[in-house]
Amino acid sequence: MWATQWPPVSLATTAAFLERDGHQLKVMDCPAVGLDPPRLTALTEAFQPDFVFWTTGTPTLNHDLRLAERFKHAYPSVITGVFGTHVTALPEVALKHPGVDVVIRREPEQTIQNICRHRRDDWGTLDGLSFREGDFGHIHHTPDRNLLDADAIPAPAWYHMDLSPYRLPLKGTPFLIVAPIRGCPYRCSFCTAPLYYGRRLRKRPVEWVADEMAEGIRRYGVRDFFVWADTFTADRVYVKSFCREIMARNLKISWTCNSRVDTVDRDTLLLMKRSGLWMISFGLESGDNHVLGLTQKGITVEQSRKAVFMAHHVGIKTSGHFVLGLPGETEETLQKTLALALDLPLDIAQFYAATPFPGTGLYDLAMKKGWIRADSPLAQDRAGMDLPGLRSEQVDAFRRYAYKRFYGRPRAAKNILSMMEPRAAGRLIRNLGAFIGWAGKSN
Repeated sequence: MWATQWPPVSLATTAAFLERDGHQLKVMDCPAVGLDPPRLTALTEAFQPDFVFWTTGTPTLNHDLRLAERFKHAYPSVITGVFGTHVTALPEVALKHPGVDVVIRREPEQTIQNICRHRRDDWGTLDGLSFREGDFGHIHHTPDRNLLDADAIPAPAWYHMDLSPYRLPLKGTPFLIVAPIRGCPYRCSFCTAPLYYGRRLRKRPVEWVADEMAEGIRRYGVRDFFVWADTFTADRVYVKSFCREIMARNLKISWTCNSRVDTVDRDTLLLMKRSGLWMISFGLESGDNHVLGLTQKGITVEQSRKAVFMAHHVGIKTSGHFVLGLPGETEETLQKTLALALDLPLDIAQFYAATPFPGTGLYDLAMKKGWIRADSPLAQDRAGMDLPGLRSEQVDAFRRYAYKRFYGRPRAAKNILSMMEPRAAGRLIRNLGAFIGWAGKSN
């Protein structure tokens, strides 16, 4: 329902850094434009780049890392580098692949710029890298690099990319990401955000962010934006300044964002709506306060209720995100989470399987307790932990059941139809068959 291709903001922002140094660039989002590995190999052979850098994810890690061999086969002298949260936490895993030359830890932009400015022999003087000394030598980790100051983060260089694949679900309209804030001060045990962007909030000048949006309108005809921040509403003073800047410029836009339930109030939500906010996504996680406490989320079910009803009452569409199979979860707490989802005036609900991503507190706990299943990929669409008294198969079955219960109600169908625009109808209908088949699997 709410799945789509997201513009790769890290790649586009890295491109903005590299073009300052006069590099000739190609920026490709292969899944978005349908570029398969053989065609990517052919493109590499034709372009003959000095460097290739690409993002990796935990669910697709082995596939991502095997791309290095293709790049080396196409152009043996190329230097290959990978980044992402998984390889930040476990760089040695990436460097077991002989085609991977270097791992960029944490946010990648300036580190990649520094790699391209220096010879390989100088990597030991650069912060934020992990690399092999020699083809199969000792793995060397340089110190972590200081994170970028807020006023050193440029606008993404979207003009290097084909933006046509990026369409909002339900609306079908083109959209772009803007990233006003980096960093998250909260300590949710299952979240990788602080690993990548740190815990300190780095707030870009609202004038710069508004400039990006105005450029999106002028250059690309985009008027829908996803405000990309781990918790955009963590600083309400900044949020209000952001909204007032949009209104002062009379930018006729629509936007969405993520939020915690304990960082919003009615006045802020009203201002956000006036400036174009049409949907807000809350991380609700669980309907049980004990489970929430064990995750160090720092919220209560009562706060979740208050925030969702408040947003609904001021006319903002709401999306709720729940995580099933967290520590302390039982069959009873799963039922409480579903009951909360059904009771709240949510327009969209997403039910994820709790995933012990490397670099998180949940990963450390799951490794210590022996909860992680060796035969299960670490992905949020499939449970990978066997908790005391709750097997992963039970979590997967309940996740299917939760989706059927939530979206099988007339009210949910009405909400979806109220948000859907004709241009998105075909895509939704195509996906509906796959969803029904998945949700209808036997337990």
